Amino acid sequence: MRERLAGRIESARGHDLWAGKVDRYGVPVTKHVGRSTTVRRLVWELNHGPLDPGDRVRGCPDEPACVRVDHLSCTGAQVATASARSPRGAGSLRQTTPGTWQLSVTAGRHDDGSVRRSFRTVRASSERAASRELAAFVAEVHSAGQPAQKQDRSVTFDAAVDQFLTEHLLEEKGREPKTVSDYRLLHAKWFSPEIGTKQLRTIDEAVIDRLFGRMARAGLSRSRMNQAKSLYRPFFRWARSRRLIDRNPMADFQLPTARKASQERTPPEVEELVLLLCTAAEVVPEVAPVLALGAVTGMRRGELLGLRRSRLQPDAGRLVVDAAIDEGRRVKTTKTRRDRTFHVDAETMSVLLSHCAEMDRRADAIGIPLVPDPFVFSLVPDCAEPMPPDYVTRRVAVLKEHLGIADKRPETIAAEDEALRLHRQQPAARRAGRTGPSPAGGHSLAEIGRQLGRSDRWAAGAIASAQRREQAAARGLTHAFDGSILALRKFTSTELLDAGFNISVVAQRQGHGPGVLVKHYAKSRESADRRAAEHLGRVVHGTPVSPT
Repeated sequence: MRERLAGRIESARGHDLWAGKVDRYGVPVTKHVGRSTTVRRLVWELNHGPLDPGDRVRGCPDEPACVRVDHLSCTGAQVATASARSPRGAGSLRQTTPGTWQLSVTAGRHDDGSVRRSFRTVRASSERAASRELAAFVAEVHSAGQPAQKQDRSVTFDAAVDQFLTEHLLEEKGREPKTVSDYRLLHAKWFSPEIGTKQLRTIDEAVIDRLFGRMARAGLSRSRMNQAKSLYRPFFRWARSRRLIDRNPMADFQLPTARKASQERTPPEVEELVLLLCTAAEVVPEVAPVLALGAVTGMRRGELLGLRRSRLQPDAGRLVVDAAIDEGRRVKTTKTRRDRTFHVDAETMSVLLSHCAEMDRRADAIGIPLVPDPFVFSLVPDCAEPMPPDYVTRRVAVLKEHLGIADKRPETIAAEDEALRLHRQQPAARRAGRTGPSPAGGHSLAEIGRQLGRSDRWAAGAIASAQRREQAAARGLTHAFDGSILALRKFTSTELLDAGFNISVVAQRQGHGPGVLVKHYAKSRESADRRAAEHLGRVVHGTPVSPT
């Protein structure tokens, strides 16, 4: 009987739930010795011995389908094997597996009259050690406040995270919608599938460690896992302050070691930057002024596109940065929510004024007047809308592909190089009587695509990409430098620090603190490393300079 019942019992949410037949009131029932009886009675008799006909076994007050013996109670005759009852509110413990104990504490009632019961699973080597854990749990439950409504105590992990992101981060803290959206995507991919439907109060340290360990084994970088930590650490603090949980499972959390080796991307050298900007003027002329201003000022992409003409101060040679454009093309404040003003050189200001004059001529040619205080960079004739951020990113990708420095995986580069090798093979002897032009290479595009499991269109693009990389190497580009917009920001920070400017001045121009500047934007370039080696060589091996 015990084995037959165990096959239909599932443990979930701190209960042993009956998965078999129930009556119209939801009470678990089954057949025993040819007659129908409740599963509660059978479980009770298996653990405490036979009952008298007048005895009744009451179910779990929180879950009708629960048949866990310590959640049941018996009315009528006393049970011979029952032990002395612990004082009310002292809690109970039960060993589930060797070394694992489940603790249960009752603390008052909810506003609907149902019992407030808290559960926790702990590791303990003996019953005495488990009793100590139970005593600490009882003190914790009775010292911490409990939510008035039962549904708050039984909220699922998904529902609590959604409430935290919507009510707390967006409405109370005023975080950017994109930040909240990124958090939602992270939660939906790595945490929701496994624990989203579980009750929030059942999430413990072991669950958190297991999920972060899964992220590490999947090869996620440390920055990606830090993003998850930045979401769930304040989330659990928020949940505890609202009495949804008794304790914070991430109070002493430490990130696991990331297995992915982060790729260090250094900003371009001066010669590489000049090549990038000159090529941009030929290949993507509409975004070339944006890239030039980014290289000179180190402004963020959204700040570059949010610049209005009224923020240009030609006489003073300064710019005012007080707005930015997000992915949804919405005008917002800067990332630090602070305006900043800094000087720009005369030549850069002249480039911006010439660009504005070109926009004026374009509007006059079309016959559309400019709006008041137009955007400096815009694709519409009246400059009423900023240039979209995703458009700039796509055009920069075209520029990088043209230069042969596009960001591609090693396996993609290898496939493109193989396509070029097949293209350059000696063409096979042409069959007699075959009409049409001969293939341009040793294999046709269709044949190259078939051999590499791709289409002929992919083969054409792959051959062109491989050729552009060869041309880049011929120009002296021995490595594919970072040509992104973020790289321009890193270039500005690194160049100013290498030139000896005060770190506070550089940080103020970039719009962040000195700590962020040193950690994320100031990088060691090869040219600076060579100068450092030469300086140390002169100091160590050269003649010391006599003091004056």
